[in-house]
Amino acid sequence: MEVKHYLALLRQWLWLVILSAIIGGGITYLVSSNSPKVYSANSRLIVDTAPGATASQIDLDQRLITTYLQVIRSRPVLNEVSERLGYSVGAGRLSVSSPEGTQIIDITVEANDPQMAADIANTVGLVFIEQNNERQASRYAASISRYEASLEQLRDEREQVMIQINDMDEPQTSVEEAALARLQTQLREIEVQHNQNFNGLEALRISQARETNKIEVFQEALPNNNAIRPRPQTNATLAATVGALLALGIIFLIDYLDDTVKNPEQVAETTGLSTLGAIAFIKGSSPNDRLITVHTPRAPVSEAYRVLRTNLNFAAVDGELKSLLVTSSSPSEGKSTTTANLAVVLAQTGKKVCIVDADLRRPMQHKIFATANNHGLTTALLDAATPVFNHIQSSKISGLSVMTSGPIPPNPAELLNSQRMAKVLEELGQHFEIMIFDSPPTLTVADASILAPQVDGCVLVIEGGKTRLDALIDATERLEKSGAHLLGVVMNQLRTGRTGYYDYYYYRYYSYDYSSRRNNRRGWRLTSWLSGLGK
Repeated sequence: MEVKHYLALLRQWLWLVILSAIIGGGITYLVSSNSPKVYSANSRLIVDTAPGATASQIDLDQRLITTYLQVIRSRPVLNEVSERLGYSVGAGRLSVSSPEGTQIIDITVEANDPQMAADIANTVGLVFIEQNNERQASRYAASISRYEASLEQLRDEREQVMIQINDMDEPQTSVEEAALARLQTQLREIEVQHNQNFNGLEALRISQARETNKIEVFQEALPNNNAIRPRPQTNATLAATVGALLALGIIFLIDYLDDTVKNPEQVAETTGLSTLGAIAFIKGSSPNDRLITVHTPRAPVSEAYRVLRTNLNFAAVDGELKSLLVTSSSPSEGKSTTTANLAVVLAQTGKKVCIVDADLRRPMQHKIFATANNHGLTTALLDAATPVFNHIQSSKISGLSVMTSGPIPPNPAELLNSQRMAKVLEELGQHFEIMIFDSPPTLTVADASILAPQVDGCVLVIEGGKTRLDALIDATERLEKSGAHLLGVVMNQLRTGRTGYYDYYYYRYYSYDYSSRRNNRRGWRLTSWLSGLGK
């Protein structure tokens, strides 16, 4: 799109851009000015590696800091902080981080009071350190408790033995001497056990000190009376800029999204193809309801299909049209409905017509004609021994037969590109005057590009007001590169009375100037009204 077009859009909608900037900036300034001030405080902790840590343990400690960041924001820490400060402290006020490659933990707290922010930051750090020390001490608590219990028991035993020794007078007999010797031996054994347990307890405590990381407060948080937000002027400037950009984005987006095919002139300008027909939107809750040429043969839409039939005859004036491929650029543009109704109006001329549902991915013809789909094209391709005609089903329309897709295969493209497919086409041509193939969308899969060179002509169905121009161009180029004989385009699902596309087609193709009709519509209504008054 040219730069002049964007400048014209900007001139046209400049008032909206300015208004959006004023509204966005003004509202943001008022809201920011009346919002409560938020203050920030920061405390820092340092994690000292255990003195006896190995290289692998140091690396583990680096990763452990990531865990510490989560623990600081955990419920046990925040609950204890709330209990100590006397008010609730939530995780929303707290942010925790660690500079990469360091063992420093930053605790940042935001609050509506600078002193409160500092108190929370300092208390969070202290509570975390205490709880962390308790967790690390719990690893040795059981062993230390066993040693202490054993020492207590040995001290009691030693005291009892000492009492027994002190109670004994000077031994007079050999029996008394032997009893004293036993007590003294027992005392020495108790003292040896006591020393062993004492030394084990001290060694365990030394090991605990060597293997335990130490976390300390590196920097306490101090109250900062400068609020970090709101900043009314900065916020208003940003909001005004965003409002203007948002308005511009919406304007350009709407203009960009309007890049759809709306009339035959666009089709001719972008692809060089003629518009063979324009079909209005067909209402219906089920696929069979869309067979309007059967249910309502005198409806304007049915007449539109007859016009399409006539235009196809003119488009194929250079050669006989015995096989026709109907495809679309994208899904849900109405190619299957167009195929079915076109086949009906062709059969109504007395020709023997066969619909072949070559959409082996999302077949629709069996739903439109309310018939079974247990056999069809796929069974004909796989069963070379049975005549192709046996895989065709008759319809309620005289002269019209339907070959449904059959069971959906895992390799549709390979089947359509096989030599057997060429033989199926040859056999069908011996029984019918014209065959119409319903194929998948061109831009979705390669099936249509495979089938297009094998038929006499190809029709591209687009949805007016929805199909994008680039999709139409891509689909046309893909079909032409495959060797397809593109006869033209069918504009489908046009909305009468809302978009004017359907009226455009008929006034244009029945020798009326639609633009003049549109420009003089008000004058025509006024003339009719005045003539009515005269009557």
